[in-house]
Amino acid sequence: MRKMITRKNPEDMESFRLLLKQIDDGMMRIAVQGLAGAARSFLISLLYKKRQRPVLVVCPEEKEAVAFARDLSLFLGEEHVFHYPALDFLTIDMFALQRDEELSRLEVLANLQIQHKIIVVASANALMQKVMPVAEFSKHLRIIAPGDTINRDEFAAQLVAQCYKRESLVQEKGEFSIRGNIIDIFPPTEKNPLRLEMLGDEIESIRTFNTSSQRSIGPLPAFVLSPAVEAVMDHSTLELAVRNIRRRADELSFSRDIRSRLVAAVQEGLTNAFNPIFLPLFYESYNTGSGLSDNTLSGLLEYLSRNTLVVLDDPLAVGHAMFNAGLAMDKLLFKAKSGGKFYLEKENTYFPPEAVTAGLDGFLQVALAGLEIESERYHVPVVFESDRFTCTGEPLAGEIREDATLRLTVEKIKSWFAGDMLVFLFCPLPEDVQRMKGLLSSYDLPAETLSGAEPVLDSLEGWKGDARLILFVGDISSGFVMPAIKLAVLSEEEIFVKKARRLRSRPVRTGYFIKSFGDLQEGDFVVHTDFGIGIYRGLKKIAVRKIENDFLVIEYSEGDKLYIPVNALEKIQRYVGPDGYVPKIDRMGGTSWEAVKERVKKSVRDYAEELVSIYAARETLERKSFAPPDRIYEEFCSTFEFEETPDQVKAIEDIHQDMDDVKPMDRLICGDAGFGKTEVAIRSAFRAVMDGKQVAVLTPTTILAEQHYQTFTRRFEDFPVRVGLLNRFKKPAEQKKIVEELNNQTIDIVVGTHRLLQKDVAFQDLGLVIIDEEQRFGVAHKEKLKKMRTLVDVLTLSATPIPRTLHLSLVGIRDLSVINTPPKDRVSIKTYVMEFDEDAIKTAVEKELARQGQVFFVHDRVRSIYAIARLVQRLVPHAKVGVVHGQMKPAEIEKTMAGFIRQENNVLVCTTIIGSGLDISTANTIIINRAEKFGLAQLYQIRGRVGRSSREAFAYLLLPQGAILSRAAMKRLQVIKEFSDPGSGFRIAYNDLEIRGGGSVLGMSQSGHISAVGYELYTELIEKTIREVKGEKTEEDWMPEIQLGISAFIPEDYVPDVHQRLILYKRISLAANDEDIRAIENELLDCYGEMPRVADNLLRVISIRNVLKPLKGKKMGYDGKYLYIFFRENSPVDPGKIIALYRKKIKELRFTPDHKLFVPAPAAADMDILVQADMLLKMLAQ
Repeated sequence: MRKMITRKNPEDMESFRLLLKQIDDGMMRIAVQGLAGAARSFLISLLYKKRQRPVLVVCPEEKEAVAFARDLSLFLGEEHVFHYPALDFLTIDMFALQRDEELSRLEVLANLQIQHKIIVVASANALMQKVMPVAEFSKHLRIIAPGDTINRDEFAAQLVAQCYKRESLVQEKGEFSIRGNIIDIFPPTEKNPLRLEMLGDEIESIRTFNTSSQRSIGPLPAFVLSPAVEAVMDHSTLELAVRNIRRRADELSFSRDIRSRLVAAVQEGLTNAFNPIFLPLFYESYNTGSGLSDNTLSGLLEYLSRNTLVVLDDPLAVGHAMFNAGLAMDKLLFKAKSGGKFYLEKENTYFPPEAVTAGLDGFLQVALAGLEIESERYHVPVVFESDRFTCTGEPLAGEIREDATLRLTVEKIKSWFAGDMLVFLFCPLPEDVQRMKGLLSSYDLPAETLSGAEPVLDSLEGWKGDARLILFVGDISSGFVMPAIKLAVLSEEEIFVKKARRLRSRPVRTGYFIKSFGDLQEGDFVVHTDFGIGIYRGLKKIAVRKIENDFLVIEYSEGDKLYIPVNALEKIQRYVGPDGYVPKIDRMGGTSWEAVKERVKKSVRDYAEELVSIYAARETLERKSFAPPDRIYEEFCSTFEFEETPDQVKAIEDIHQDMDDVKPMDRLICGDAGFGKTEVAIRSAFRAVMDGKQVAVLTPTTILAEQHYQTFTRRFEDFPVRVGLLNRFKKPAEQKKIVEELNNQTIDIVVGTHRLLQKDVAFQDLGLVIIDEEQRFGVAHKEKLKKMRTLVDVLTLSATPIPRTLHLSLVGIRDLSVINTPPKDRVSIKTYVMEFDEDAIKTAVEKELARQGQVFFVHDRVRSIYAIARLVQRLVPHAKVGVVHGQMKPAEIEKTMAGFIRQENNVLVCTTIIGSGLDISTANTIIINRAEKFGLAQLYQIRGRVGRSSREAFAYLLLPQGAILSRAAMKRLQVIKEFSDPGSGFRIAYNDLEIRGGGSVLGMSQSGHISAVGYELYTELIEKTIREVKGEKTEEDWMPEIQLGISAFIPEDYVPDVHQRLILYKRISLAANDEDIRAIENELLDCYGEMPRVADNLLRVISIRNVLKPLKGKKMGYDGKYLYIFFRENSPVDPGKIIALYRKKIKELRFTPDHKLFVPAPAAADMDILVQADMLLKMLAQ
């Protein structure tokens, strides 16, 4: 008999129908019980879809609001769901940077005004915080569409008043730019910035564009312009704020000096950095006697339409959270008052809990009750049946935990299948989905994957009622089972391990060297490949007989100046050398530069030849390939607590291919500390051990050995793998025991220093050696490692990023995997900028120690470092404080650091010595004293010491008390706080790493050569030499000179930003073919509007140069009478062709014995000269 399949719709649930009826009947208080885990967000998404009305979800805490919003996005799609973040009032300083939170709030407020139906998720704290008056906000909203007319100057003034920042290029929300007939703007409401193309005062079109490429994406019918900050700084609000500050400062009996500094800070217009706690200053009025009013600002509830459905996620917990938020505010204001700081009263900034409750009472409420709900406010609750998924059962004999969990989960799913249930299984990444599909298929469990980002509810609607398992890419807070509708929702992380989510990575912008060229400032060092190192003196416009052109000016020693036309910048590079190194300026016409270049070329050639010979020798070796990865390997991968980065995935694939091959592996993995190299090594070690081989992990220092030992032990703890440690901290008896265990293979993996290379250490079956930071080993050890390479598989890790050009040139000589995905994508680091405050330090340290974590306290003054350590000890007596600085003996530093890794100390007071190399997953709080003294790159790197695990990390940037910072320092701190792409600061920091290790990654000490010629020229030389040694053809690096006597440049009024002009000039001079030129032309038209004639001339000149190069023409010019070409002796142009031209078409043509061609061209306009030059070259090229 055929089985009947009955599909269960959510509407079929009795409880769901009852809930809908109560809502439709206008019942104002509805209680819901029995919902477990993400079943809460699932129910709300069903309600939203069914009743088509706006929804506000109130969660007790911020973390819960984030998770609830993420779950709703999975069920409904991201476009419907908005998270409204609370501001984090940790300090009462005048400046506290919360730009990301502010932009998210503005996006929500604007969408509430313009969209009829969205879901907003907020915490109780966010509901209490006051915002810009709703009438004021609405006044600043404006719908803009093609066909509208706007006066450009008035529009720019309006944007500035709404606190948009004018930039040359728009890359962040709240920025705008005006270039000719193009206006770029990035309103907080939009996912991508917008480009308005103008025709006079009329908007001809609106397009979205990509921030990294600056190219258009597609048209937009209209958009809403909203303010870029909550405190709109027009004349009246600024005047009001100044008046309020003066009166409040008088009330608090502040000195005139402090009052003036506060006023000056506001008048300087640093609103993006303004502490939102002082928002009332811009809108409330001051009444003598009663102080600042508290009735002008609005709350989030006032922005909601009256038909909004309010959902309280656990009303009791929401009430407690509001009470606690009020207490935290009281404590903060008490500290401010006793510390003599400027502050406003609580009621100015916060609504009391009773006012919020009264506001909520005006809306229809659905309470998702945690415990039994109090009966006075709510009717009989609507009860749903749902359970959390829990995996229960005992492992079988010899079964590892992960295997047992997976087996039990599969058994559960099969039992659900018997009841025709639909099962959704969420995995964080596409790779995880594929891995999970493979694991399930080994248990004969069929799973489907859905392409695209289809919301879950859409899939549910298409379900026919049969048993199905669907794998989704997504991150759900927790699973649940609803038997009434035959639905089970699981998360991969409930089966294996909770992963830390990566933030979305920002796309990489222009190539480093070109971008670095754009960062040129007058006075910077530059390299001309023919003349050597000089000083950049700017772009100068020079006119000769009415012909204007831009020239790049370089000054050499003795004041000599070189003027280079902008169509010939291919030989110019920005000098980038080792940190702090000042190069010697060359003399024009001298011989020293050529000598330096020859010396570098010789060293590079020796190295390249050595590499090629090593590679050739390895090609002859063979060994048995490793056993392929199996199910246990896949389960091991699933226990990694992070999402793999794309680069990591690629490196792991590379290693598998090497291990599948019969040739021994010799692979180098490059990437900065924390980029995930160790996990790649761990995967290869696991595969080797599962094939019955032993693994040795070699490190140059005891600290690194200790660190790797901890990591390997933690990763292998649930698997039958034994890890040992051999270093000089071990007693002789312990060392002897480990050596014996290696010999009889009781130890599978040993981590150690060069102690592993000593004669007494013998392995029974060594299959893989992992070497960390090989360049830091001594010469004798390196010889031993070289011998080892001929016997076993070798995987080398290097914390040195290398540039892509170099990577490509080493392919075929060195097997190389590059991990360039930066660690910022690991975990967001919550960053606070605040004045030095003992209470805040005490709280930060205690908070971290309470979760068994560790703290870095960076104080970059050796003289007072012990005083800071004593202060920390006094503030937190139970803390175990260690101190490390650069003036200590190396052995002492090593001992203290190793103790910190072993968690013998939990607070490390240190100088910037911790800036690189350390990777301690338990250290997740960093306090940086005198943060304003650090450069952006340094701050970025130091802060990167934390946030390396799945735990939330905190960074506190401390400033001196009462400090009014310069705009530059403020900007620096704002960038680091916002976690936005740190621009050139990060690029330079990243490149410093490249430079510091650029030589060492190649296995030689090359930093002297890098200093001598600059980094870019150095990498070019290496690339070229390796090609030559491999026997590949290399092109001559010369370019024809073009002097057609016409104006060819990019006018300042077309591209106003000098740095962008420099980048464009460099890219244009490097354009190698018509395709490159067309791409630049399209980009200019898209980003800057119609091109002026002189800019078009520049592109045509480059096109002519590109046609002339294969003809081996040295120079082409025009002298008013003749077009002339000077050919090289090896030119492929057939003299017979020139004679034929003379006979057929051009009677006055001359071709001289020294390969010079003169073609008559009477005085002509720019366009004619270009057309004639182009035609002549095409005739010669035929």
